[in-house]
Amino acid sequence: MTAEDTHRSAQDRPGRLGRGTLLLMSVATGLSVAGNYFAQPLLDVIGHDLRLSASTAALVVTVAQTGYGLGLLLLVPLGDLLERRRLAVTLCAATAVFLTVTASATNAALLLTGTALTSLTSVAAQVVMPYAATLAAPRSAAGPSAPS
Repeated sequence: MTAEDTHRSAQDRPGRLGRGTLLLMSVATGLSVAGNYFAQPLLDVIGHDLRLSASTAALVVTVAQTGYGLGLLLLVPLGDLLERRRLAVTLCAATAVFLTVTASATNAALLLTGTALTSLTSVAAQVVMPYAATLAAPRSAAGPSAPS
């Protein structure tokens, strides 16, 4: 058995997706994606507090979307190479750390850097979803209401 076979068999264990795990995954997915949008309605307040011009404050949105796109391109494919559970947990933890950096920013450079890093790692949802699918119990081909 190769290392890849071992990796695949560890990720493809069906039937272990309970309600608690599903709820945790749902919350993690929602919060992960929401991190890209928290600042948008607050741009005026953020700009005022950090003494930023309107155009600099608006860069937060652009940086967030760019970082998210890069995360989709660079990090999501790692789900096919690495253990999805560990990758998802790592991305969620990194997102939390980077959100803290963003929230404590005292200038534009730190705000934009934190936003870029937060959005880059907020692609955890795209790793959690396929992982959840591997944990779900398979249905029979006939379905639950098939005639006997």
